[in-house]
Formats: sequence, structure tokens, C-alpha cells
Amino acid sequence: MLQQVNALVTVNRPLAGDYWLIELEAPSIARQLSPGQFVNIRIPGLVPFLRRPFSVYRVNQERTRLQVAYKMLGEGTRLMTTAFSEGGFCDVIGPLGKGFSLPEQAKRIAVIGRGIGIAALPTLVDLAATRNIDVHGFLSARTPPNLIGADIFADHGFPVETHVDGDRNVELVTDLLQAQISRTSFDAIYVCGSNRLTRAAHRLAQQAGILSEVAMEQHMACGFGDCHGCVIAVNTDRESTEKAWREVCHHGPVFQTWEIINASA
Repeated sequence: MLQQVNALVTVNRPLAGDYWLIELEAPSIARQLSPGQFVNIRIPGLVPFLRRPFSVYRVNQERTRLQVAYKMLGEGTRLMTTAFSEGGFCDVIGPLGKGFSLPEQAKRIAVIGRGIGIAALPTLVDLAATRNIDVHGFLSARTPPNLIGADIFADHGFPVETHVDGDRNVELVTDLLQAQISRTSFDAIYVCGSNRLTRAAHRLAQQAGILSEVAMEQHMACGFGDCHGCVIAVNTDRESTEKAWREVCHHGPVFQTWEIINASA
């Protein structure tokens, strides 16, 4: 059930590179949250007034606190670094949207993310660990300081391969995934990042005959599906012959990759 909470800010500090980490004590949201879902945060002093949507980065083991990794990109995220003092409060709504699905019989999954898209994936990694599902991570960023999340894979003992722009050994992070798929059996692929990553994940999943899902990044306003500000075209059949319009905040942000590929063509 959707909750609006005036949550205690327990942490708001630099994480790495351009990223900050805010932690909120919000048990009524954290206990319901599924991997891939998001929250909407009200930022004091932001004009015009619109909440900002953020993927949930992690939830603590007691499921009383949730973390958001945010990148300083615009006025809203810059304000967040000073508007939310530790010991203060944050008006947050959640959990929102549809999250990832994890097959009951899955034994090994691939998780691929780039840039801020990485922030949508650690909750899935944490859940897989509790279900004894092996995870292989593939993470990419423009610069080494902005490559977040690799430590989470390492903490669980999961392998993670990383790539930064300009890497002379590997052109794209998807090359790492393709090389691994040639020698490892995966039951599903999960991705959040660019359209290119989504297309590559879809192609590789199709070749392997496995599930592939993408967490879509989209500008949002209400977060509930009422304003229709985050509508995208999606496929309603795997042959991409029928299209429909769907709100990312309500029908997503997680979709199967076949719903997205070539939908806007």
C-alpha cells in the first residue's frame, strides 16, 4: 500500500564521484518495497514544486530504512545535498511502480548497469543473495569515481566486471557480458542504463532463450500514473506488431525488454 512518510534522515553524505547517498527511516515503505520500485521525494525550496523520483538503492536487513543514491545533475539534486540534514526529515512517497521479477527456479542471473542506472540494481542483488541465487555483475560509467555499486557485489561474494569510457581493453560493457554468456549459463538478465544496453541485453537474452527485464529511466511528475507525463510507446506482442502507450511510473519502471525494443520505431 502506498505510503507518504515524513522520514527521519539518518544519512546524507557523499558516496563517490558526483554521487550522494541519503538514508531514510521509513519502515512502512521499506517493508513493502520490491527490487526495482522507486520513491518520490519532496525537495524543500525547489521551484517549480514537483517531487523527484529515485530508485531505491538498498534496504537495511531489518527493513526499516531505505537508501537512495543520487547524482548531482540539476537544481533539485544539488538542493538535496543541503536541504536534508542528518537528524532532519524528508517527505517521501512510496513504494511506487512495478519492480523486477525473479524466477522461482533461477540459479544464476546477470545484472548490467551503467551510470545512474546502477542505482536501481542493488536491491535485486540483495534479494538474489537471500535466495541463494548467484549473480554476475557488469557495471559501467564514464569515469572511475562515478562507478558505484561494485562493493555490493563483492560483499556478497559475487563476481563483478567493470568498464569505464576509454578502457583500451574493452570497448563496451556489453562485450564483457557477451563473453561471459558464451561460457556461463544464466537464467535471466536485468539491465538499467542506456537504450544501447537494453538492446544488447535483449539480443543476448533472446539468443539464450531467457528472461530479460529493464528498469526504464524517465522524467516523471506525479509518480502515480495520473498526469501521463512519463508515457512511452511499448509493444503489446513479442513480434512488435501492436503498440500501446504506457506510463513508466505505473506500468513500469520495470518492463520486459521485448516490450521496449523497437516500440518507438
